Amino acid sequence: MSAKKGKTTCGGRELRQDDPPLVSALVCTCNRGRLVLDTVSSILANAHPNFELIVVDQNKDNETRDALSPFVSDPRLRYLKSTTIGKGYALNAGMREAKGTVVAITDDDCTVPPNWLETFASIFAAHPKVAVAFCCVEAGEHDRTAGFVPAFVRTGNRMLTTMHDARHVHGLGAGIAVRRSVIEEIGGFDPMLGPGSKFPSCDDRDIAIRALLARYQVYETSKIAVKHFGFRTWQQGRQLARRDFLAIGAAYSKFFRCHHIELMYVPAYEFTKYALWPPIWDLLHLRQPRGIVRITAFVQGFIEGLRTPLDNATMLFVEDKRTNSIPLKVSSPES
Repeated sequence: MSAKKGKTTCGGRELRQDDPPLVSALVCTCNRGRLVLDTVSSILANAHPNFELIVVDQNKDNETRDALSPFVSDPRLRYLKSTTIGKGYALNAGMREAKGTVVAITDDDCTVPPNWLETFASIFAAHPKVAVAFCCVEAGEHDRTAGFVPAFVRTGNRMLTTMHDARHVHGLGAGIAVRRSVIEEIGGFDPMLGPGSKFPSCDDRDIAIRALLARYQVYETSKIAVKHFGFRTWQQGRQLARRDFLAIGAAYSKFFRCHHIELMYVPAYEFTKYALWPPIWDLLHLRQPRGIVRITAFVQGFIEGLRTPLDNATMLFVEDKRTNSIPLKVSSPES
Protein backbone atom coordinates (compact mmCIF):
# COMPACT_ATOMS: atom_id res chain seq x y z
CA MET A 1 0.00 0.00 0.00
CA SER A 2 1.18 3.55 -0.52
CA ALA A 3 1.35 6.48 1.86
CA LYS A 4 -1.71 8.72 1.65
CA LYS A 5 -2.79 12.00 3.17
CA GLY A 6 -4.68 11.70 6.42
CA LYS A 7 -4.60 8.45 8.32
CA THR A 8 -4.71 4.88 7.13
CA THR A 9 -3.66 1.51 8.50
CA CYS A 10 -0.66 -0.65 7.65
CA GLY A 11 0.02 -3.80 9.62
CA GLY A 12 -2.24 -2.60 12.43
CA ARG A 13 -0.44 0.74 12.72
CA GLU A 14 -1.75 4.17 11.81
CA LEU A 15 0.18 6.10 9.17
CA ARG A 16 0.23 9.87 9.41
CA GLN A 17 0.44 12.42 6.63
CA ASP A 18 4.10 13.08 7.38
CA ASP A 19 5.17 9.44 7.08
CA PRO A 20 8.33 8.82 4.98
CA PRO A 21 7.90 7.76 1.32
CA LEU A 22 6.77 4.21 0.69
CA VAL A 23 9.54 1.62 0.30
CA SER A 24 8.93 -1.65 -1.54
CA ALA A 25 10.60 -4.91 -0.56
CA LEU A 26 10.81 -7.61 -3.22
CA VAL A 27 11.51 -11.34 -2.92
CA CYS A 28 11.59 -13.67 -5.93
CA THR A 29 11.19 -17.33 -5.04
CA CYS A 30 11.30 -20.60 -6.95
CA ASN A 31 11.16 -24.14 -5.56
CA ARG A 32 11.80 -23.07 -1.96
CA GLY A 33 8.41 -24.05 -0.60
CA ARG A 34 8.10 -23.07 3.05
CA LEU A 35 11.74 -22.00 3.36
CA VAL A 36 10.82 -18.50 2.18
CA LEU A 37 8.88 -17.98 5.42
CA ASP A 38 12.03 -16.94 7.31
CA THR A 39 12.75 -14.33 4.64
CA VAL A 40 9.21 -12.95 4.71
CA SER A 41 9.08 -12.90 8.53
CA SER A 42 12.33 -10.95 8.78
CA ILE A 43 11.19 -8.33 6.26
CA LEU A 44 7.78 -7.85 7.91
CA ALA A 45 9.63 -7.31 11.21
CA ASN A 46 11.40 -4.25 9.78
CA ALA A 47 11.11 -0.99 11.71
CA HIS A 48 10.40 1.24 8.71
CA PRO A 49 6.89 2.67 9.19
CA ASN A 50 5.78 2.66 5.55
CA PHE A 51 6.58 -0.32 3.34
CA GLU A 52 5.08 -3.07 1.24
CA LEU A 53 6.41 -6.56 0.54
CA ILE A 54 5.95 -8.22 -2.85
CA VAL A 55 6.63 -11.95 -3.21
CA VAL A 56 6.95 -13.21 -6.79
CA ASP A 57 6.46 -16.98 -6.82
CA GLN A 58 7.66 -19.03 -9.81
CA ASN A 59 6.86 -22.40 -8.25
CA LYS A 60 4.74 -24.72 -10.37
CA ASP A 61 2.76 -25.78 -7.32
CA ASN A 62 1.03 -23.80 -4.56
CA GLU A 63 3.29 -24.80 -1.67
CA THR A 64 4.73 -21.32 -1.17
CA ARG A 65 1.35 -19.62 -1.53
CA ASP A 66 -0.16 -21.93 1.07
CA ALA A 67 2.85 -21.46 3.36
CA LEU A 68 2.26 -17.70 3.33
CA SER A 69 -1.32 -18.05 4.56
CA PRO A 70 -0.41 -16.98 8.15
CA PHE A 71 0.37 -13.53 6.72
CA VAL A 72 -2.85 -13.19 4.72
CA SER A 73 -4.22 -10.54 7.09
CA ASP A 74 -1.12 -8.32 6.79
CA PRO A 75 -1.93 -5.60 4.22
CA ARG A 76 1.75 -4.97 3.59
CA LEU A 77 2.14 -8.32 1.82
CA ARG A 78 1.27 -8.77 -1.85
CA TYR A 79 1.67 -12.12 -3.59
CA LEU A 80 2.32 -12.56 -7.30
CA LYS A 81 2.06 -15.99 -8.89
CA SER A 82 4.16 -16.05 -12.06
CA THR A 83 4.29 -18.66 -14.80
CA THR A 84 7.56 -17.28 -16.14
CA ILE A 85 10.94 -18.91 -15.48
CA GLY A 86 14.07 -17.03 -14.45
CA LYS A 87 14.96 -14.38 -11.92
CA GLY A 88 15.17 -11.60 -14.50
CA TYR A 89 11.53 -12.12 -15.43
CA ALA A 90 10.52 -12.33 -11.76
CA LEU A 91 12.35 -9.12 -10.87
CA ASN A 92 10.64 -7.22 -13.67
CA ALA A 93 7.25 -8.61 -12.66
CA GLY A 94 7.85 -7.42 -9.10
CA MET A 95 9.09 -4.01 -10.25
CA ARG A 96 5.91 -3.51 -12.27
CA GLU A 97 3.85 -4.16 -9.14
CA ALA A 98 5.99 -2.04 -6.81
CA LYS A 99 4.66 1.32 -5.67
CA GLY A 100 7.66 2.52 -3.66
CA THR A 101 10.27 4.97 -4.90
CA VAL A 102 12.93 2.57 -3.59
CA VAL A 103 12.77 -1.20 -4.09
CA ALA A 104 14.89 -3.34 -1.74
CA ILE A 105 15.54 -6.88 -2.97
CA THR A 106 16.77 -10.03 -1.26
CA ASP A 107 16.79 -13.75 -2.03
CA ASP A 108 14.49 -16.44 -0.71
CA ASP A 109 17.30 -18.07 1.29
CA CYS A 110 18.19 -14.93 3.28
CA THR A 111 17.04 -13.02 6.33
CA VAL A 112 17.33 -9.26 6.76
CA PRO A 113 17.97 -7.06 9.84
CA PRO A 114 15.22 -4.85 11.34
CA ASN A 115 16.84 -1.65 9.97
CA TRP A 116 17.32 -3.00 6.43
CA LEU A 117 14.62 -0.95 4.70
CA GLU A 118 15.25 2.14 6.82
CA THR A 119 18.96 2.19 5.97
CA PHE A 120 18.42 1.71 2.25
CA ALA A 121 15.77 4.45 2.23
CA SER A 122 18.17 6.88 3.93
CA ILE A 123 20.90 6.16 1.36
CA PHE A 124 18.66 7.02 -1.59
CA ALA A 125 17.31 10.11 0.18
CA ALA A 126 20.83 11.39 0.85
CA HIS A 127 22.22 10.62 -2.63
CA PRO A 128 19.78 11.58 -5.42
CA LYS A 129 22.07 10.27 -8.18
CA VAL A 130 22.34 6.79 -6.68
CA ALA A 131 20.41 4.25 -8.77
CA VAL A 132 21.66 1.01 -7.21
CA ALA A 133 22.86 0.26 -3.68
CA PHE A 134 24.37 -2.91 -2.26
CA CYS A 135 24.59 -3.95 1.38
CA CYS A 136 26.78 -6.65 2.89
CA VAL A 137 25.78 -10.29 2.54
CA GLU A 138 27.11 -12.43 5.38
CA ALA A 139 27.33 -16.20 5.35
CA GLY A 140 24.92 -18.00 7.64
CA GLU A 141 26.08 -20.74 9.95
CA HIS A 142 27.55 -23.70 8.03
CA ASP A 143 30.22 -26.38 8.08
CA ARG A 144 33.27 -24.66 6.59
CA THR A 145 35.01 -27.98 5.98
CA ALA A 146 32.19 -29.20 3.74
CA GLY A 147 31.57 -26.08 1.65
CA PHE A 148 30.79 -22.37 1.66
CA VAL A 149 28.07 -19.75 1.45
CA PRO A 150 28.49 -16.94 -1.14
CA ALA A 151 29.01 -13.61 0.62
CA PHE A 152 29.89 -9.97 0.01
CA VAL A 153 31.37 -8.11 2.96
CA ARG A 154 32.70 -4.55 2.89
CA THR A 155 34.58 -2.41 5.39
CA GLY A 156 33.23 1.11 5.11
CA ASN A 157 31.04 2.69 2.45
CA ARG A 158 31.97 3.31 -1.18
CA MET A 159 30.46 5.33 -4.03
CA LEU A 160 31.01 4.20 -7.63
CA THR A 161 30.48 7.03 -10.10
CA THR A 162 32.17 6.29 -13.42
CA MET A 163 32.45 3.42 -15.87
CA HIS A 164 36.05 3.11 -14.73
CA ASP A 165 34.52 1.97 -11.41
CA ALA A 166 32.50 -0.79 -13.12
CA ARG A 167 35.30 -3.27 -12.52
CA HIS A 168 34.66 -2.89 -8.77
CA VAL A 169 30.96 -3.89 -8.92
CA HIS A 170 30.78 -7.13 -6.94
CA GLY A 171 27.68 -6.70 -4.79
CA LEU A 172 25.16 -9.54 -4.65
CA GLY A 173 21.50 -9.60 -5.61
CA ALA A 174 20.80 -11.02 -2.15
CA GLY A 175 21.33 -7.50 -0.77
CA ILE A 176 20.47 -4.86 -3.34
CA ALA A 177 18.14 -1.86 -3.59
CA VAL A 178 17.26 0.23 -6.63
CA ARG A 179 15.62 3.55 -7.42
CA ARG A 180 12.51 2.43 -9.27
CA SER A 181 12.27 5.42 -11.63
CA VAL A 182 15.84 4.90 -12.88
CA ILE A 183 15.42 1.17 -13.41
CA GLU A 184 12.28 1.88 -15.45
CA GLU A 185 14.23 4.50 -17.41
CA ILE A 186 16.98 2.07 -18.42
CA GLY A 187 14.57 -0.72 -19.34
CA GLY A 188 14.44 -2.88 -16.21
CA PHE A 189 16.41 -6.00 -15.36
CA ASP A 190 17.69 -8.16 -18.19
CA PRO A 191 15.21 -11.07 -18.51
CA MET A 192 17.92 -13.38 -19.85
CA LEU A 193 20.14 -12.98 -16.76
CA GLY A 194 19.80 -14.52 -13.31
CA PRO A 195 19.16 -17.99 -11.84
CA GLY A 196 16.80 -20.03 -14.01
CA SER A 197 17.47 -17.87 -17.09
CA LYS A 198 19.49 -18.57 -20.22
CA PHE A 199 22.49 -16.94 -18.56
CA PRO A 200 21.95 -18.00 -14.94
CA SER A 201 23.71 -15.21 -13.00
CA CYS A 202 24.97 -11.59 -13.24
CA ASP A 203 21.54 -9.90 -12.99
CA ASP A 204 22.91 -7.82 -10.10
CA ARG A 205 26.15 -6.72 -11.77
CA ASP A 206 24.42 -6.02 -15.08
CA ILE A 207 21.85 -3.61 -13.61
CA ALA A 208 24.59 -1.74 -11.72
CA ILE A 209 26.85 -1.36 -14.75
CA ARG A 210 23.97 -0.24 -16.97
CA ALA A 211 23.09 2.37 -14.32
CA LEU A 212 26.68 3.63 -14.36
CA LEU A 213 26.57 3.75 -18.14
CA ALA A 214 23.45 5.94 -17.88
CA ARG A 215 25.49 8.34 -15.66
CA TYR A 216 23.94 7.32 -12.36
CA GLN A 217 25.81 6.14 -9.27
CA VAL A 218 26.20 2.87 -7.37
CA TYR A 219 26.61 2.85 -3.60
CA GLU A 220 27.96 0.09 -1.36
CA THR A 221 27.31 0.21 2.37
CA SER A 222 28.74 -1.71 5.30
CA LYS A 223 26.06 -0.43 7.70
CA ILE A 224 23.68 -3.34 7.15
CA ALA A 225 24.02 -6.99 6.22
CA VAL A 226 21.59 -9.68 5.21
CA LYS A 227 22.34 -13.24 6.27
CA HIS A 228 22.62 -15.78 3.46
CA PHE A 229 21.91 -19.48 3.98
CA GLY A 230 22.61 -20.66 0.42
CA PHE A 231 25.14 -23.36 1.31
CA ARG A 232 27.16 -25.01 -1.49
CA THR A 233 29.48 -27.97 -1.27
CA TRP A 234 32.90 -27.55 -2.82
CA GLN A 235 31.71 -29.58 -5.82
CA GLN A 236 28.71 -27.30 -6.19
CA GLY A 237 31.12 -24.38 -5.94
CA ARG A 238 32.76 -25.42 -9.20
CA GLN A 239 29.35 -25.57 -10.83
CA LEU A 240 28.55 -22.13 -9.39
CA ALA A 241 31.79 -20.72 -10.83
CA ARG A 242 30.90 -22.03 -14.26
CA ARG A 243 27.39 -20.57 -14.00
CA ASP A 244 28.67 -17.17 -12.88
CA PHE A 245 31.38 -16.79 -15.50
CA LEU A 246 29.11 -17.99 -18.28
CA ALA A 247 26.70 -15.17 -17.42
CA ILE A 248 29.48 -12.61 -16.86
CA GLY A 249 30.87 -13.36 -20.32
CA ALA A 250 27.42 -12.97 -21.89
CA ALA A 251 26.69 -9.73 -20.04
CA TYR A 252 30.02 -8.20 -21.04
CA SER A 253 29.50 -9.11 -24.69
CA LYS A 254 26.92 -6.29 -24.70
CA PHE A 255 29.72 -3.68 -24.55
CA PHE A 256 31.12 -4.97 -27.83
CA ARG A 257 27.75 -5.29 -29.54
CA CYS A 258 26.58 -1.83 -28.45
CA HIS A 259 29.85 -0.28 -29.70
CA HIS A 260 31.17 0.62 -26.26
CA ILE A 261 34.62 -0.57 -27.27
CA GLU A 262 36.24 1.85 -24.81
CA LEU A 263 34.68 -0.20 -21.99
CA MET A 264 36.10 -3.55 -23.08
CA TYR A 265 38.89 -3.14 -20.55
CA VAL A 266 36.29 -3.96 -17.85
CA PRO A 267 35.70 -7.57 -19.01
CA ALA A 268 39.40 -7.81 -19.86
CA TYR A 269 40.24 -6.85 -16.28
CA GLU A 270 37.68 -9.29 -14.81
CA PHE A 271 38.79 -12.13 -17.08
CA THR A 272 42.48 -11.61 -16.36
CA LYS A 273 42.19 -11.18 -12.58
CA TYR A 274 39.56 -13.78 -11.72
CA ALA A 275 39.77 -16.36 -14.52
CA LEU A 276 43.16 -16.28 -16.26
CA TRP A 277 45.58 -15.32 -13.46
CA PRO A 278 44.72 -18.01 -10.82
CA PRO A 279 45.75 -21.01 -13.02
CA ILE A 280 48.83 -19.14 -14.25
CA TRP A 281 49.81 -18.45 -10.62
CA ASP A 282 49.40 -22.15 -9.82
CA LEU A 283 51.57 -23.18 -12.77
CA LEU A 284 54.27 -20.74 -11.73
CA HIS A 285 54.27 -22.38 -8.30
CA LEU A 286 54.28 -25.90 -9.77
CA ARG A 287 50.74 -26.64 -8.57
CA GLN A 288 47.86 -28.16 -10.47
CA PRO A 289 46.06 -25.24 -12.10
CA ARG A 290 42.64 -24.37 -10.70
CA GLY A 291 39.87 -22.32 -12.22
CA ILE A 292 40.16 -23.54 -15.80
CA VAL A 293 36.37 -23.82 -15.80
CA ARG A 294 36.14 -20.05 -15.35
CA ILE A 295 38.12 -19.45 -18.54
CA THR A 296 36.06 -21.81 -20.68
CA ALA A 297 32.76 -20.61 -19.20
CA PHE A 298 33.60 -16.93 -19.75
CA VAL A 299 34.55 -17.54 -23.38
CA GLN A 300 31.47 -19.66 -23.99
CA GLY A 301 29.22 -17.03 -22.40
CA PHE A 302 30.79 -14.23 -24.43
CA ILE A 303 30.22 -16.15 -27.67
CA GLU A 304 26.65 -17.06 -26.73
CA GLY A 305 26.02 -13.43 -25.80
CA LEU A 306 27.15 -12.36 -29.26
CA ARG A 307 24.64 -14.80 -30.78
CA THR A 308 21.66 -13.81 -28.59
CA PRO A 309 19.26 -11.14 -29.94
CA LEU A 310 19.91 -7.79 -28.26
CA ASP A 311 18.10 -4.45 -28.02
CA ASN A 312 20.98 -2.03 -28.51
CA ALA A 313 19.03 0.93 -27.13
CA THR A 314 18.47 -0.67 -23.70
CA MET A 315 21.37 -3.17 -23.70
CA LEU A 316 18.86 -5.91 -22.88
CA PHE A 317 18.87 -9.36 -24.41
CA VAL A 318 15.57 -9.81 -26.25
CA GLU A 319 13.26 -11.94 -24.15
CA ASP A 320 11.29 -14.89 -25.43
CA LYS A 321 7.50 -14.74 -25.66
CA ARG A 322 6.25 -16.16 -22.39
CA THR A 323 3.05 -16.23 -20.45
CA ASN A 324 2.38 -13.04 -18.50
CA SER A 325 2.49 -13.04 -14.71
CA ILE A 326 -0.87 -13.38 -12.99
CA PRO A 327 -1.41 -11.54 -9.67
CA LEU A 328 -3.09 -13.68 -7.03
CA LYS A 329 -4.26 -12.86 -3.53
CA VAL A 330 -2.69 -14.92 -0.78
CA SER A 331 -5.33 -17.35 0.41
CA SER A 332 -5.66 -19.58 3.40
CA PRO A 333 -5.10 -23.36 3.07
CA GLU A 334 -8.82 -23.90 3.47
CA SER A 335 -9.83 -21.64 0.59
